[in-house]
Amino acid sequence: MTYVLSDIHGNLPRFESIMKQINLQPEDTLYILGDVVDRFPDGIKILRRIMKMSNVKMLLGNHEHMMMQYFDPDSTPEQKARWDRNGNAPTLEALLALPAGERAAILDLVRARPGHLELTVGGRDFYLVH
Repeated sequence: MTYVLSDIHGNLPRFESIMKQINLQPEDTLYILGDVVDRFPDGIKILRRIMKMSNVKMLLGNHEHMMMQYFDPDSTPEQKARWDRNGNAPTLEALLALPAGERAAILDLVRARPGHLELTVGGRDFYLVH
């Protein structure tokens, strides 16, 4: 089975409820179309969990993109302010609480996510994007 999920925004109870409902099996694939972080407190916890799941493919959403810009050494004040205005507080707090090496590893994993995917399911072609 193939599943698609988007915009969980750090809401761990919602994520766990969805995972329970779909009962993801090893032969299934879950595509997450981004926006795992921000607004609710557990975006980093969810990110770490899905990064360990081999049958979950995550795309970059605009909130992950803003997070990457925020931590870029060449980030502009406007880029930092944009993420600040878009519910970054719980994600930023969680990231800054991590040791620098763990934070860098999470940012590297997120940075490596694609912005889109093309796939065929059941003989039908799909273009996935946030």
